[in-house]
Amino acid sequence: DFLQRIKQNGFIDVKNRKVNVLPRNQAFIHSFTGQFEYRVTQESLMDRLTTDTRAACLSIDQNCRVLTIHGSRDKIVPAKDALEFARFIRNHKLHIIEGADHEYTAHQDELATVVLDFVKAVREDRNTAELLQSCKRAVNFIKARI
Repeated sequence: DFLQRIKQNGFIDVKNRKVNVLPRNQAFIHSFTGQFEYRVTQESLMDRLTTDTRAACLSIDQNCRVLTIHGSRDKIVPAKDALEFARFIRNHKLHIIEGADHEYTAHQDELATVVLDFVKAVREDRNTAELLQSCKRAVNFIKARI
């Protein structure tokens, strides 16, 4: 259990599970690199678990566009959390990728397409500079959590 490991060691190291995919005409290959990605301490875990999601969402400027992409089969963060964001973030687009897990295994193409479409739409908006300025608080909030 990860909570016991955090209490015992003071942290856990999260390793990536990078999926390698060969070209379409070849077989799909799963291989996990197991390389260190980030460290979770008890303090950082408690900070995330006690975050008031509603207050965090409401602190995002109403002119800041937000994209949330979530996998319908995410076992780490339930899809209902993404639906909760959608309720409280004013200028929000939610995209649920059917069948995707937390790492979007086998759904990388759809993930990339959704992100690129969102970025293109923001870039084509005439008020892009104003929109980016309005997102500073959200960016600072996110940076403080990482």
